[in-house]
Amino acid sequence: MKRQTTSRRKAVSFGLALTVSAVLALPATAEDPLVSARRVLYNFDGDSCLSTKAGGKGPVPVNVDDVKRLIEEVAYEGSRVDTVLVCINAQVMYYPTKVGTMRGTLSTAEEREKWPAGEKQRFENMTAFFDSGVDPYAVMLAESQRRGREALLSFRMNDDHGNDFLRTQFLVDHPDWRLGTEQYRGKGAMDFAHDEVREYTFRLIEEAVKRYDCDGIELDFNRFPTFFRDGTTEERVAKMNSLVERVRKMLDDVGGERGRRLVLSVRPPSNGGNPPPTPETARQRGCDVPVWVRNGWVDFVAVSEFLLERGDLPIDQWKQAVTTVPVYGGIECTRNYGQKNLSADEYRAAATQLLRNNADGIYLFNFFTSREEGEKSCEPPFAVLSELGR
Repeated sequence: MKRQTTSRRKAVSFGLALTVSAVLALPATAEDPLVSARRVLYNFDGDSCLSTKAGGKGPVPVNVDDVKRLIEEVAYEGSRVDTVLVCINAQVMYYPTKVGTMRGTLSTAEEREKWPAGEKQRFENMTAFFDSGVDPYAVMLAESQRRGREALLSFRMNDDHGNDFLRTQFLVDHPDWRLGTEQYRGKGAMDFAHDEVREYTFRLIEEAVKRYDCDGIELDFNRFPTFFRDGTTEERVAKMNSLVERVRKMLDDVGGERGRRLVLSVRPPSNGGNPPPTPETARQRGCDVPVWVRNGWVDFVAVSEFLLERGDLPIDQWKQAVTTVPVYGGIECTRNYGQKNLSADEYRAAATQLLRNNADGIYLFNFFTSREEGEKSCEPPFAVLSELGR
C-alpha cells in the first residue's frame, strides 16, 4: 500500500483531535504511527544532483525537469523510500545566503580555472538556476512532498573537504577558529569550543529552515566527525547540548508558525572508519545523543560509518541507549576505494544485516555516486529501493 505521509502537518489535516500546540509538544517516538512507516531514508548530497542526471555520463547541464526526475527515481510507486533528505551546505551554503557564503563565490579566477569539470559545470548550473529565480532544492523538497514523502533538509555540521570553492568568509576572517591547516585535517572545519562558531552555525541552520518549506532538518555530525581541538568531554558535551537544544526550540517556534511539528534528526559522528561508532565514542566527540533524545530534542537517529561500508555497525548498543525514537542503520556506497558503488545484491545484504540487528529502517548515503565517473559512469541500482527496509 502506498505510504501517505510521515508528516505531522498531514496528520493535523486528517482531523486528529489535537490542537497545534499539542502536536508540537508531542515527541515523535518509535511507536508513533506517523513515523513508524519510515523504511528507507535517502540522502541527496546537494552537490552531485546539480551536475549529473540520468544517462548523463558525467557533468552535464541540469534543468528543472532533471531535478524533479531525481526525486522520481527514488520515490517511484513501489519504492520503500519514505524520507528524502536534501543537503544544502558544506561549510558554504548551496543557495544565496545572507548569513554565510555561497559555494564557489570566494574562489579567485585562477582557482576557478583549476576547478575539476564537475565543479565548473555545477557552478554554471547553480548560477543559471538562481539567476532565473529557481531554487533547485526547493523544487526537490516540493516534489518529494508531492509524492507523499517526508522532505527534510540535511545540514553538514563541520564539513572538512577544504577545497577553495568551499571557502567561507567566516573562516577567512577567523582563521584561528579552524581545527587545523591541512585539507581533511581541519582546514575547512571549525572549532565549536568558540561561542561565535556555535552562534554562526545556529544562524545558518535557522536561515535554511526558514527559507525552505521542509518537514524538518537533519544535523549531520558525521560530515565531518570532529568538532573540538581540545577540552574535556564534559565541556564538549555541554557546549553541543546547548546548540542542539537551541535548534529544537527554533524548530518549535517555526513549526508553531506553520502549524505543524518540524522534525529534528541527527547523524552521530563516527570514528572515521575504526572503531565503529558507539554512543560513548560519539559522546567523547561532544555529541551525547541519548541525552538529546531523553530531553525530547531529537525525533530520530541515523547511525552510519564515515565513508566505507564495513558491515559492523553496533546497532544493538544504539538501541539500548536510544529507546524512545527510531534508530536507523546507514549503508555507505562503497566497500573499498577501488569500487565506487555497491551492487544491488550488496545493498540487499547490508540492509538485511542491519534489520536483523533491529535497526528500525535503512539510511542511504552517496547512493548516486556511480554517476560521477564521466564516461565510466553507470546508473545506480534504483530498483533495489523497492526491496530494502521492513
